[in-house]
Amino acid sequence: MSKSRTWELSRRSLLRGAAGATLALPWLEAMAPSAARAQASGAKPPLRFVGMFHSAGVVPDQWFPTTEGANYALTPTLSPLAPVKDDVLVLSGMRLGAWDYYERTHEGGFWMMLTASERIVAGSTDSIDQVIARATSAQVRVPALTLSVENNGYYNPGYRDANGDGFIDPKTSSYDDTQDHCSGEDHCMVTFSRGRRLPNVYNPRVIFDRLFGSLPAEVPTDAERRLWMYRRSVLDRMTGQAKALQAKVGQADKLRLDEYLTGIREIEVAIQKAEQGAPAAACATGARPVGIPMDGTAYANLMCDLIVKSFECDATRVATLMLGMCVSPMMFTVNGRAFSHHGDASHHGNDPVKLAAKVEIDRWQVARFAHLVQRLKAVPEGEGTLLDNVAVFYSSDISHSDWHNHYDMPVLLAGRAGGAIRPGRHMRAQGKRCGDVLLSILQAFEIPRGTFGPLAQGPLAGLA
Repeated sequence: MSKSRTWELSRRSLLRGAAGATLALPWLEAMAPSAARAQASGAKPPLRFVGMFHSAGVVPDQWFPTTEGANYALTPTLSPLAPVKDDVLVLSGMRLGAWDYYERTHEGGFWMMLTASERIVAGSTDSIDQVIARATSAQVRVPALTLSVENNGYYNPGYRDANGDGFIDPKTSSYDDTQDHCSGEDHCMVTFSRGRRLPNVYNPRVIFDRLFGSLPAEVPTDAERRLWMYRRSVLDRMTGQAKALQAKVGQADKLRLDEYLTGIREIEVAIQKAEQGAPAAACATGARPVGIPMDGTAYANLMCDLIVKSFECDATRVATLMLGMCVSPMMFTVNGRAFSHHGDASHHGNDPVKLAAKVEIDRWQVARFAHLVQRLKAVPEGEGTLLDNVAVFYSSDISHSDWHNHYDMPVLLAGRAGGAIRPGRHMRAQGKRCGDVLLSILQAFEIPRGTFGPLAQGPLAGLA
């Protein structure tokens, strides 16, 4: 006979070490109310969100299933979903906005994918990940991860691995290991915070350090404390000066200063959390990555694994991952021939060789999505798995890779979002908008819509 649990932990419980050092715990079952009160309180593990970007559209007749329901047949492009078919909802018939014509732009679809907004308004427009991040940031160390596996044409032949360890050599002429974000904003930054594009992080080592801390979980040194106090004093002075200036400038400058002050606050929070030590070390974070793997599949899978670990340790509850820029020069070898994703394969012009290459590149992207889903499902949580408490939204900037249309968009949903999503089927949502799915996800998180997603018409019926 099992002994019932009679003690509980607060969600804010910490492990306490010497000299006041603290170590936050991941979500544990002991943090839920005891069995006698669980039903009444409705206690559940926290929800998480992943937005995943599929680069450069698809070949529609190789993507969309022909029948609805649970017994649909996987198409050639979706074949990597076979191990996780019961955990994925395939949506078809969806559009980004109200348009029915061809020749929309990559960039336009790119910024609409997570914002459900045709225009990016300074000081206002948010992508869904940032809306959720603000609502959950008080409970985690890192409000959100914005990740990518392409830094302006990753797989450049100039990248080297001179020591043969399988990772790109740091600080070469073609790759600067000290930079952690991509440039060329229109093509590689899919997330927005109050109208400001957020840079991606592409180095797994940098991501690991931000999530779990590069410093030991012991008390900081005197030198480190002096540095943090200096940074705080500088930030305090800058904040005071900026607030005083706000009273003297016009509306446009007020918005810029508000954005500036928001950035200052983010830095302050990062410093405060750094002073507390690495919060997720009690969660068996695993080895610190060496850097960026040379192999593209290993690289993308590692990024997915870091997302899973960050959720498992409750270091963050929000992540986005780009599998390429929207106009991507990434090189892929298909049947012994090299193809630039955008220049050769995406614009295939019905050339059978190029078209086959595009299908294979798309299959590679879907396989990375499947990898993430499998890893999420492998982590026990509460009475189920981590995947039960995650919503993974996977889509692209355009539909037909050669036509650039924004209707009949490729959309996949994985996870159950605490019961808000019923996967394991193909659902036609003819004429509905991708933003409607995003509203449904916000609803699952119990976050008010506010001004989010002007293109969205309302939560999508039939998801659960």
